Amino acid sequence: MEEAESFAVEANELVWTNNEFGGSDNRFRFLADAIPHKVWTSGPDGKATYYNQGWYDYMHIQNFAELRAKIWDILHPDDLAIAMVEYPQALATGREKQMEHRFRRHDGVYRWHLTRFIPHKNEKGDIVVWVGTSTDIHEQKLAQQALQASEAHFKALTFYNSLPIWQMNANGRLVFVNDAWRAWSGIEMEEAIADPVSRIHPDDRDRVTHEFQNLFAEKLPMQLKLRYKNAEKDEYRWILDNAHPVFNPDFDGYIGTMTDIHEQEQSRLTIQQLMKKKDDFLAIASHELKTPITSMKASMQILDKIISGRYSAEKSGSFISMANKQVDKLMAIVTDLLDVSKIQSGKMQLNKTSYDFNESIRECVAETMLHDPAHEILLSKTGPAAIRADKLRIEQVIVNLLSNAIKYSPAGSPIHVKIEQKSTEIKCSVTDQGIGVPAEQQPFLFDRFYRVDDSSAMFPGLGLGLYISSEIVKKHQGKIGLFSEVGKGSTFWFTLPLDE
Repeated sequence: MEEAESFAVEANELVWTNNEFGGSDNRFRFLADAIPHKVWTSGPDGKATYYNQGWYDYMHIQNFAELRAKIWDILHPDDLAIAMVEYPQALATGREKQMEHRFRRHDGVYRWHLTRFIPHKNEKGDIVVWVGTSTDIHEQKLAQQALQASEAHFKALTFYNSLPIWQMNANGRLVFVNDAWRAWSGIEMEEAIADPVSRIHPDDRDRVTHEFQNLFAEKLPMQLKLRYKNAEKDEYRWILDNAHPVFNPDFDGYIGTMTDIHEQEQSRLTIQQLMKKKDDFLAIASHELKTPITSMKASMQILDKIISGRYSAEKSGSFISMANKQVDKLMAIVTDLLDVSKIQSGKMQLNKTSYDFNESIRECVAETMLHDPAHEILLSKTGPAAIRADKLRIEQVIVNLLSNAIKYSPAGSPIHVKIEQKSTEIKCSVTDQGIGVPAEQQPFLFDRFYRVDDSSAMFPGLGLGLYISSEIVKKHQGKIGLFSEVGKGSTFWFTLPLDE
């Protein structure tokens, strides 16, 4: 039993390491390089494992090892001591950390940055990766320092500053906003005074109001992360509302700025989703591998007792058959995993031949009904249709769609298979009367490892079949898609070019 569990875990880790980051890591790197922030990741020990292009451009360094070796050297001497205390403290406590400090650019200029690093933990609560972002807030920082020094300087600077800037008096009343604030929010100061939370996302209002009131009462600096309605894009965007108390010498209110961190926050949420997808896959794969191995072991133990004479040999055939079925399940899982590996590495080869597509469909339907006679599969009658394709791979797609239709449909309900031949292509549709797929989840159904919410608890599988089918169809210059309605069923279809 322990060997089976060990095999499952090792197989899962191997697949994830070699396959998942083959796709997801590329998407993460693309996103990280596209946003105007410096992004980095590290292991649980805090040692960096990745820097996005923003770091290489900032330091004019091309080599990862050189960048990692020099990253601490570019911290301003006045900020280094604090960072060397705060960073290890965050690693030790496993808590999110945020700090402001200056990094030296390649031309020797120090610029202020807001750095945030967040731990991602597995189901056991162990940290598996730290994700950090450093946002250039140099102009914002200089603006705040200047504003705190002089009210006159503040007025001159804020009017021409591109950052949205606001000022509040000691009574908590808004007394000033600059033009950038008006343009970004789309409202005048009087409207904000009348209803200060109207532009805040409804889900953030109570939290932000509570945090603001507590910090204001204590006259402490504020760094509030929230979603605020942006006028230009007419959408809620994540912002960091950064404010400092003003004393002249008594408490005189706050001066604050709003920094758009929407892309930064979206990238963080994307990373969290990718990590969750990995964790979900590992849990499902462990179960899917462990179940047939456990069943096989039980059958083998009974057969061993039969051979030793402790059990009757009359039912040995059924136990052998049961063990063979579990071997077939394991082979199917391993085949799917190998197919994913081939797809990600670009090593899936197609052995194309010319054959009758309709005859191949009939063979797949007959084979499926032989294994699952509980469902009637109704095939529309059409004439011969010649295609040039990898017959085994296309039949893999057909069988997968038929198996899914059976899996997610009530027992005894019919499955309809329709073939439509057009001038340059042929279309195959499989329609069931099953549970259906919610509209918001349909765009992701052909993604690798994707499972419809709560389906893993009811239906077995790794969530690889549709992804593999999609890639096979695409490699044949075809298309694949679905129409579905919750509670009424689904129609999965794909097209292939005819043999010219």
